[in-house]
Amino acid sequence: MEYRTLGLTQIEVSRLCFGALTIGPLQRRMSVADGAHVIRSALDAGVRFIDTAELYGTYEQIRVALRTAPHDVVIATKSYAYERQGVEASLKAAREGMGRSVIDIFLLHEQESMHTLRGHWEALEGLLEAKQKGDIRAVGISTHHVEAVKVAAVLPEIDIISPLINVQGIGIQGGSLRDMEDAVTEAVGQGKGVYAMKPLGGGHLIPRWNEAFSYLLDQLNLDAIAVGMKNASEVRRNVEFFSGSRSSAWSALEESRQLHIDDWCSGCGKCAAVCSSRALSIVDAQAVVDPERCVFCGYCGAACPEFAIKVI
Repeated sequence: MEYRTLGLTQIEVSRLCFGALTIGPLQRRMSVADGAHVIRSALDAGVRFIDTAELYGTYEQIRVALRTAPHDVVIATKSYAYERQGVEASLKAAREGMGRSVIDIFLLHEQESMHTLRGHWEALEGLLEAKQKGDIRAVGISTHHVEAVKVAAVLPEIDIISPLINVQGIGIQGGSLRDMEDAVTEAVGQGKGVYAMKPLGGGHLIPRWNEAFSYLLDQLNLDAIAVGMKNASEVRRNVEFFSGSRSSAWSALEESRQLHIDDWCSGCGKCAAVCSSRALSIVDAQAVVDPERCVFCGYCGAACPEFAIKVI
């Protein structure tokens, strides 16, 4: 397993990052024991980096997995909080939920531009104060937007950026794949640590997994790549690939994903309002998904008051 230091921080991570969204209630809805087992299989295989978020609902699974973890593990989490009180509550929930006195990386979730960062500036100041006190090691943003990467690249307050990037550019907002590559290059030039999300485009690129992973591993500006994994077999295969065995001998024959919308959907529009990929719309009082845009993050399901939408 290859290890990298995230930008100018002193935080060393494995290039393969365990993306915890997959095991949580927004996607596979795994039990605490089963989710912790998958995480532990990754840690035992050399993975030292976990990406999660308050929204993902996976803190308990991570806490259980870390009880007997053989090595130090870096954890990144995220929050949508936009004010000081909210981000303080999010930090407390992360520390207590995962049993960690210090959170390695704390990101403002799904930033889009300087405008949204200004709207979250009070929360950012709260994170910076927590960093100064030693409760957080690094601060940053996650984003699907090219502009947000460019803005974060020149902000001295930002240490880490987690952008959406994949070989086909699925889900990138506000520009092309080349635009995102250029923005990432600029960010790294400014000393930011960068780790990618959605390497398989939410599942769209599973048939092209070899090409998709190879593309990101060849991007030397990316310190790590967060990959969702749902069982020990997937963990083993991904670890082998990230460790240099770029062979097509094994097959990623996973079931395809889809966004399921139940017929009791009332068309309230809350799902569409939170969809950063612009994949959802309301037609005839019913939510409708554009399968070419959807990255199967499951955030829409968290926003639905009727539990009528889910990734399956």
